[in-house]
Amino acid sequence: MNKHEKELFGYIAGTEKMSGFDSYDEGNMSYFDNDDLSFFDGDTQSNAAGSNVALSDPYVISYANTNTAANVTAIIFGYNDYFGVANYGNPASVVITNLQTGTTAGYGRMIAQSNNKFFKIGKWRFQCSIPSQLQQTLTINHVDANGKQYSTPLNLSIMRDAYQQQSDILDVSKVVTVDGNTFVTFPLLAGATLTISMFPVAVLSGKAKLNGGHYENNARAPRLSGKNVAPVIIQTDSSVKGITKG
Repeated sequence: MNKHEKELFGYIAGTEKMSGFDSYDEGNMSYFDNDDLSFFDGDTQSNAAGSNVALSDPYVISYANTNTAANVTAIIFGYNDYFGVANYGNPASVVITNLQTGTTAGYGRMIAQSNNKFFKIGKWRFQCSIPSQLQQTLTINHVDANGKQYSTPLNLSIMRDAYQQQSDILDVSKVVTVDGNTFVTFPLLAGATLTISMFPVAVLSGKAKLNGGHYENNARAPRLSGKNVAPVIIQTDSSVKGITKG
């Protein structure tokens, strides 16, 4: 390694220390990097204060439209509006499975839990063998008992990373806060099976607080895309003394 390379690496290392993190994770997820490690929705205190934040444990739900002749509108979440409704407000042709538990009941538990353990999703993964399913527009809805409501569109067709090669997978960095008043609607194409993975980056847990832990438990969403991208090596004959070393 020549003199210029050593000097460059030294200044890069200093810049990384100043930034507060030493690896890049796609998306605007910096807000969860300032908390001590907890068991994330656990019942005990952090046993590694000051260490890296734990990786998020995802919720993974499968939606299968058994109607091969017609598209339908599917719903996810919505405790206050759909928990007591048949098939949680979804058409009868939609089969919902919590892939973490392998049961539809596991999906019901997730909805029920959203009413007393509010959480914030930091990253989504959508997977379907029908490419056009990954070009639909989702609608994120929030409804309050005082009559206030608002909707936000999430157009999947414009969210694909230009460097992402898989036609059946779409990774999206979109922050959505979920409580009993939140639900998401989306078109589910005829005969399609859509798997949705949601990575929570914050969960509020009163039980954890009662047991000596944190009321707000934070995690970081994993880097799903670009894991195998080669590191960028910068070669230059110019001086890098303009970079301030921390």
